[in-house]
Amino acid sequence: MNSPADNQLDTPAMRQYRSFKEQHPGYVLFFRMGDFYETFYEDAKLVSRVLGLALTSRSKGASAVPLAGLPYHALDGYLARLIQAGHRVAICEQVEDPAQAKGLVKRDVVRLITPGTLTEDNLLDRREGNFLACLFDPSNSAVAGPGAPGAGGTASGGNARQVGIAWAELSTGSFQTMLAPAANAVDELVRIHPAEVLVSDGSALDSPAFRQSLRSCLGATLTTRPPWAFDAKAALDLLKDHFKTATLEGFGFDGYEPSLSAAAAIVDYLRETQKNALDHLVALRKFDRGNCLLLDANTIRSLEILRTLRTGQRAGTLLACVDATQTGMGARLLERWLTFPLRSYSDILARQDAVEELAADPARLSALREHLANFSQIDRIAANIALCRVKPRELLGLKESLARLPQMAKLTESCHSGLLSGLSGLAGKLAPTCELIARAIHPDAPPLLREGGVMADGFDGELDRLRRVGSDGQSWLAQYQAQQVARTGIASLKVGYNKVFGYYLEVTHTHAQKVPPDFVRKQTLKNAERYITDELRRYESEVLTAQDRSLALEAHLFESVRAELAQAVPLLQAAAAAVAALDVLAGFAHLANARRWRRPSITQEPLLHIVAGRHPVLEEALGQKFVPNDVHCDADNRLLIITGPNMAGKSTYIRQTALLVLLAQTGSFIPAESATIGLADRIFARVGAADELAAGLSTFMVEMLEAANILNNATARSLVVLDELGRGTSTYDGLALAWAVSEHLALRLRCRSLFATHYHELTELEELIDGVANLNVAVREWADEVIFLHKIVGGSADRSYGVHVARLAGLPRDVLERARQILPKLQAHLAEGLDVPALAKKAATAQMNLFADPASRVARAIKDLDLDNLTPLAALDLLRKFKTQL
Repeated sequence: MNSPADNQLDTPAMRQYRSFKEQHPGYVLFFRMGDFYETFYEDAKLVSRVLGLALTSRSKGASAVPLAGLPYHALDGYLARLIQAGHRVAICEQVEDPAQAKGLVKRDVVRLITPGTLTEDNLLDRREGNFLACLFDPSNSAVAGPGAPGAGGTASGGNARQVGIAWAELSTGSFQTMLAPAANAVDELVRIHPAEVLVSDGSALDSPAFRQSLRSCLGATLTTRPPWAFDAKAALDLLKDHFKTATLEGFGFDGYEPSLSAAAAIVDYLRETQKNALDHLVALRKFDRGNCLLLDANTIRSLEILRTLRTGQRAGTLLACVDATQTGMGARLLERWLTFPLRSYSDILARQDAVEELAADPARLSALREHLANFSQIDRIAANIALCRVKPRELLGLKESLARLPQMAKLTESCHSGLLSGLSGLAGKLAPTCELIARAIHPDAPPLLREGGVMADGFDGELDRLRRVGSDGQSWLAQYQAQQVARTGIASLKVGYNKVFGYYLEVTHTHAQKVPPDFVRKQTLKNAERYITDELRRYESEVLTAQDRSLALEAHLFESVRAELAQAVPLLQAAAAAVAALDVLAGFAHLANARRWRRPSITQEPLLHIVAGRHPVLEEALGQKFVPNDVHCDADNRLLIITGPNMAGKSTYIRQTALLVLLAQTGSFIPAESATIGLADRIFARVGAADELAAGLSTFMVEMLEAANILNNATARSLVVLDELGRGTSTYDGLALAWAVSEHLALRLRCRSLFATHYHELTELEELIDGVANLNVAVREWADEVIFLHKIVGGSADRSYGVHVARLAGLPRDVLERARQILPKLQAHLAEGLDVPALAKKAATAQMNLFADPASRVARAIKDLDLDNLTPLAALDLLRKFKTQL
């Protein structure tokens, strides 16, 4: 920050400004001066550029100081734009009345606003969470990014090192921790989707590479904290102090673990930024990632669960497609359920039972959803109550929502599902809270407390009296004037007021002898005298200050109500959680009825049978035009190789399969006629081709990193979907890699896998490896036209129809004609000169010798023996051969 060149600008206020600015480097300082927030120097230039405010200056010439300001009442709107642009803001307020100040007005920074610490509605998305996360690596070594070899599994050996992750949502009070393998750290952050991530200053995480990972994967801001904030003993002491407990065993922690350092760093950061109590952070939940189906960053991106690959927007994603929730609380919980699907058989069935029960009673479902549609965000309102930031109309919204709880509880009290009956006890416990708001807050309260008229009539006698003084002043004056006329006998006596002398009694000189002794002369006029009395003086004092005193009393009363409501914050949070879960389950039930979704059968066996499955997102877009398809994947058909033309539906088919498994493990019904789905521990998806030039990675390198991640970490219970592999290098390199990967999936991992490819040579694997099956997308040719039927059938495709697709894309006619001339020559060259299938078979034999268990080859040979026609000598020769092989 530049210093002023002219000592005339070194005023007490500017010295005060510079002091606060030095205490908060990296923040844009909004400095309250009267009715404006002012910014100076580089902050003023930044604010002017980002917010479009006029850039002026204090003083002129060489000593000019850049200045940009905004009205104090317009702060919230400008804050939203600054935070969205990635900036942090410090709010420096006047903490004493300027009219009462002796000299320089006292000021203080009352709040630091960062991307992960937002609480205001206008700064938050109603349907998205806003999390502050912290990542602590006790070994102080680098954490691998998503897609790195060994990221996320047991085969790589990277899981020995555990890192601690914690995340909190200040706007709701949610607070959780987990331990995760170091190689999974960024993947877990992608699932949490924080707006801001804290790391230790100077650690390996405080590096350009890690910042790049966060930006590319989730666009989060990285904030460093001093290393002492992660100290183990200090962390335990801070958390016990915050929760007012002697131990953390009640939260599931037997002793110290790295996630507690991350949690303590969050509490320390929130204390620093909020300058306020954090009473709504009432519990610390220990999250067990082993209870959830694991999804890495590549899979979340490839399946377009939260954002589309093309636009990066929510529209067109799985989340947008299945979001039938009516509340912001439900929408945010749905996102958690989709990124953390279940692995517990009983938990999935419990959700399915709830969805089925709601779907079976459309009248009850409709009534519940109508109540939910008028529900406020009680979790965020509860947080604002605890943080002393709640607004009058938020309390009115809370009252209306709480008033609906008894009706909703009555609708669900007869439900058999335990997930649907959580409101019964809460409705009664929150009745006093609802009654307090109804008694205290005026039903037509303005948006802001400072506008007055917030507290209800009859809530406080003194407030009612002050309001009457302001509103009934003229009638009192008229009554007082009549009293004095009757008392003095002066018919012309009148009560008046002017800004200089205030209230007065005016008597003409003619009646001067009738003036009582208690009339005190105040002003002499040409034809009259003006007087004041003690009673009129008291009235004057009261009426002129009634408005200010009324506002001050309202603020005091509102604060007392807020403090009383703060005692109910844990109950409000419990109600919010119950309503959010009910909202998501009701949304699933609505989808089941509206879109003909069916309940899948869940099994522990590693199989996958789907009849007439449909892609949830594309079906919504295409309606009846979408062509359903079956999927049958089990021990006999564990690797499905899908060939066929471009644009025919291979990618849709494999993504659809992964999405249906994911939906099933969230507890939702799925778009299919019927399905039996074996629980998966992980879903891996490698779809599309893209480089990461900023990280120095080519398209092919990214493809290989993603493939390595799958092969190193998938298990027999995983689901793997691959859309092309090896297309970023030479034909033969790519084919060899695709072949070897297919063998590894079928022979080593033996997991359910769907592989969409243009390498038709891979279809030879069906004859060479048990458990491999070929599928292809049916097409029909007619008069040089290709009609895509989008139907998956058994067998392999013989070509890709690439030239036909190029014509549909609009390539010039001469280019298409030339391609038609070249294509048969290339095909003939490959078939006659290179004999690619033969080479592929030879490569397969070599790979099988490398990977396959000799005992399995002997077993297959015995299985194929014709015993009825086998001579004793031949049998002896075979035994000798088998012994050699073993």
